[in-house]
Amino acid sequence: MKRLRSVLRFIVAMLAMCVVPVHGATWEDANGPHSTVVVAGAGPGGRYYIHRPKALGANAHPIAVLCVGTGSNPRNYDALLAQLASHGVVAIADTDPYQADGSKASAAVNWLLDQHETAGSEYHQKLISSRVLAIGHSSGGNGAMMAATGNRRITSILLYAPALDSARPADLSVPTFYISGSLDATATPEYVKTRYQETSKANAWYGENRNQGHVGFARNPSVQRVTRAWVYAHLLGDTGAARGCFYGPGWAFGNASEWKEALKNNNAR
Repeated sequence: MKRLRSVLRFIVAMLAMCVVPVHGATWEDANGPHSTVVVAGAGPGGRYYIHRPKALGANAHPIAVLCVGTGSNPRNYDALLAQLASHGVVAIADTDPYQADGSKASAAVNWLLDQHETAGSEYHQKLISSRVLAIGHSSGGNGAMMAATGNRRITSILLYAPALDSARPADLSVPTFYISGSLDATATPEYVKTRYQETSKANAWYGENRNQGHVGFARNPSVQRVTRAWVYAHLLGDTGAARGCFYGPGWAFGNASEWKEALKNNNAR
């Protein structure tokens, strides 16, 4: 009888390992499988704002740090940050409306990764320390680039209409995606495309969205969609359709109808 019970327990355990989650999701889905929570007053100095999965798994969650545009606030990007959190990302942003120097973003990354190593922290051994995305909008694009060139923990960059001051695209060394809007008169498509062309060392991509002005990237469904693809390819380890949006001779983003132009440099194979 004892042997029978042991065999039954083994069979139940094996079946549990093979169960496919009922609420699975892919990068195509706006909402991922995780319930999310927003944490205000977090991070160094209690200045940061975090969107994250409510329940954190062991060594399961990559990081995204957002640099907002001048005069803006992370809440203006809630639609995007909530999506990323629902797909398993811990997304952090400083509430300072001036983030062009990148110091706030770099401090956020260091704080989260220190928490990952600190016993007793809610983030202890919960993060994927080797997958960190810096996102920047407008002057925050300068901040994201400055953070990435100064902090080697950042492994990829996503830029919405970046307005650069001190950052140099030629200094970048991690995969970088530049997105412009056809209706943007502030950081024009021509301006953003030139910054992409100056990215000589890193794998780089450029896309011009037909229906986008200078603000509202976080609420644009086609921008959200390509952002999720980028996140799945560069943070969540997708080797299929999401990665195929950017890599390979038949990269799907190159033929997306919502985009007036899509380019990648010769290194992005």
